Amino acid sequence: MMTPERWQQINQLFHSALAHERGQRAAFLAGACAGDEALRAEVESLVAAHEQAESFIERPAADVAAELLAGGQNRLGAGQQIGHYTITDLLGAGGMGEVYLAEDLLLGRRIALKLLPAQFTVDGERVRRFEQEARAVSALNHPNIVTIHEIGQSNSAHFIATEFVDGETLRAHMANARMRIGEALDVAVQVASALAAAHEAGIVHRDIKPENIMLRRDRIVKVLDFGLAKLALQPATAIDAKAPTALMVQTNPGVVMGTVNYMSPEQARGLAVDARTDIWSLGVVLYEMLTGRAPFAGETPSHVTVSILESEPPPLARYTDVPAELERIVTKALRKDKAERYQTVSDLALDLKSLKQELEVEARLKRLSQPDANGRETTKSGEQAAEATALDSAARTVDVAPAHPTSSAEYIVSEIKRHKRSAALAAAVVMLITFAAVAYLFYPATGGEAIDSVAVLPFVNASGDPNTEYLSDGISDSIINSLSRLPKLKVISLNAVLRYKGKQIDPQAVGRELNVRAVLMGRLVQRGNGLAISTELVDVRDNRRLWGEQYNRKLSDILDVKDEIAREISERLRLTGEEKKQLAKQYTQSTEAYLLYSLGRYYFRQNTKEAVEKSIESFEQAIKIDPNYALAYTELAHTYQFMGIRGFWPTKESEQKVEWAALKALQLDDKLAEGHVFLGALRFNNFDWAGAEKEIKRALELDPNSSLANEAYFSYLIGIGRAGDGLQYAIRAYELDSTAEPGRLAFAYFLARQFDKAIELYRKGLEKKPDNAHAHILLGEAYVAKGMPAEGVAEMQKGMALDTTLAKTPERWDRYPMLAYAYAVAGRRDEALKILGEQQRLSQHRYVSPYNFAIMYTGLGDKDQAFAWLEKCIEQRTRSLYHFKSRPLFDPLRSDPRYAELLRKMNLEP
Repeated sequence: MMTPERWQQINQLFHSALAHERGQRAAFLAGACAGDEALRAEVESLVAAHEQAESFIERPAADVAAELLAGGQNRLGAGQQIGHYTITDLLGAGGMGEVYLAEDLLLGRRIALKLLPAQFTVDGERVRRFEQEARAVSALNHPNIVTIHEIGQSNSAHFIATEFVDGETLRAHMANARMRIGEALDVAVQVASALAAAHEAGIVHRDIKPENIMLRRDRIVKVLDFGLAKLALQPATAIDAKAPTALMVQTNPGVVMGTVNYMSPEQARGLAVDARTDIWSLGVVLYEMLTGRAPFAGETPSHVTVSILESEPPPLARYTDVPAELERIVTKALRKDKAERYQTVSDLALDLKSLKQELEVEARLKRLSQPDANGRETTKSGEQAAEATALDSAARTVDVAPAHPTSSAEYIVSEIKRHKRSAALAAAVVMLITFAAVAYLFYPATGGEAIDSVAVLPFVNASGDPNTEYLSDGISDSIINSLSRLPKLKVISLNAVLRYKGKQIDPQAVGRELNVRAVLMGRLVQRGNGLAISTELVDVRDNRRLWGEQYNRKLSDILDVKDEIAREISERLRLTGEEKKQLAKQYTQSTEAYLLYSLGRYYFRQNTKEAVEKSIESFEQAIKIDPNYALAYTELAHTYQFMGIRGFWPTKESEQKVEWAALKALQLDDKLAEGHVFLGALRFNNFDWAGAEKEIKRALELDPNSSLANEAYFSYLIGIGRAGDGLQYAIRAYELDSTAEPGRLAFAYFLARQFDKAIELYRKGLEKKPDNAHAHILLGEAYVAKGMPAEGVAEMQKGMALDTTLAKTPERWDRYPMLAYAYAVAGRRDEALKILGEQQRLSQHRYVSPYNFAIMYTGLGDKDQAFAWLEKCIEQRTRSLYHFKSRPLFDPLRSDPRYAELLRKMNLEP
């Protein structure tokens, strides 16, 4: 048993041994530990770890010597300048240096400027290692990691310039109020997300603690000081575990391997650290957030260290009421044996997020199922309502928008119980409408020609209640999805018809625009406990009403609706057995799951990061309620893909989640075309072209009307250099999911090297929407490819002037690099080089795709650099690389032998 007294004895002998020369240490310990072989073994293990360490970070926790900072250091005042930064105010000071609020004179922004103590920077090799790690961290570009703008030196002062985080440390936040479970889980998930990105890049933080976790005012978490623990030379002499300081830099750094209360057992023993060390520290922080106290305590650092090495933390239940699953998670994170802990922080994050969502659903259902004195459903109040609100907020992970009034869609979710019967009734009526529509589409009563194409317009919400808006859209969406299962019928996607929502409809005009034979329109009215849905099917050739129906149902009759639908099916339709099976298929029997699925689709169509995060929430809740809801898994795959393509998630994380969701969907129903589409996209992103073709062709067999499947097959053919063959699929996708502008189709013609047609379509689109910046840039590329670089530059400049997103996304490959390419081809080399320099400077502070540099160097004629950057694209699996074999801008490289070698690395034939 390790007691504090025993540890003090080991500690003293360890330092005494270090005071001797290397060759004398063994003899010293033989005499000092005579008769106590266990004592000698403990000290010798610490000495051996100390001697074998390749860097100062591996020094043992017991190495507590002089204070890090000499007293009396002069501080900077407002107005003083360090490099191109002007000091505004002192934010804080402590063992790890002084932090100032400063103004960046070059970019006109506020930053945090950390001046490192001279003791940290006397060793040039040590500084070099820290700078290398800090640059690696800055390249992560993760929303939960504080952005490092610059690591520099002005005269003798070494400094780090980072983003200024307007908020408070987790330590200060915990001091102000007890944290609720939902809030603690939210913070832990965001910290875990930051650590996962760092660990993937081979970076271990080593000093996770509340002082290094900042909470912004909008609830986004930022993890600070990656690499600084590695820079510290020696620890402070004492740590007051009961009175930690509040400011983010007013902290004792503890021992060199981390602050003592948050050290892992391997740190305390002076052993090597890895990602599991950060998992331990995060477990300690989570324990402290939940209980308000540290799991390992003691009067002195030595007592704390002994507690870490020998004691188990008191169970959470001793201090607070927590779910058993949360107790299990924290216990697993705090296993003393690294092999028994979570092996990756991503696994920990997954368990935390799953628990958070489960608690959120439970809190909502409890709040909504509480009856009032009259037996009506109402919300809870007081402490329970506050806890439910906290759990609601726990669904957020990263980049959360500031608080805002509850939207109509959120209101629908919050009243899921009250809407349960309405949703079930609506779903049943959708089935009835679909069957009736099929009867008239395929088997017209007059015996005339069958309808072969239809557009289902968004149903009009005539109730005047915005909270049922998602329901009216959901009815249209469900009918479209059902009709799309019939291979003989062309059905226009919901995205293509949403532009007609809220407008006066001329069916004939819509039919001409969408190139369909019939249009289905509808209205929805909810009156008390009843729902009225009217429908009308119109032949667009002569505006003749083919069929119409009014559906009036009482909510109390809901159990009879299924029998009525079955009778209608048997009496009115003459479908084959397989067609009946496909049309009648229901993917869930849970009304709550169906409601959440419809809500998720509603959010996803808004096409913003914040809305898609809500969409993910809805789909994930739907599959918690019904784990066999295959359609919800395909939609999850779609949202996960969106987050990866847009750069909101790391590529690897996005692809792993897409693959999981798609495979789960296909495990439940292998005839879901979308599941095969998403798997196919993953395959060609990883150069598995045969696997990609197999999956996407299967999707087309299952649903020829899927715009996703047609577009995916075109993308696959682009990747293997057959854009011309893929043009028919791009045209088909456009017909099925047309938009107000023909830019997507123009791009397909461009890659098929039909430049005149592409230019014509781009111009047509710009006539309708002249402020479309992206269309101007792509039109400019078409001009350059055609041999008209001056015209290309002019169009791109128009696009750049219109693009208001440039300040936020200057690293995008289809903006500045394309203009630099055009400048170079037009003979304006100096302007191209200027953009190249700007991109190079930008890459010092944030991630910039290697694809950018490949484009610019190709335009400049520097083939060596172009191929070097393309190699990096292959290593990083840059998403845009699938354009490589088809995109005209890379034509100058095709005659070089290295071009064929690159293709081979991409599993493509030269």
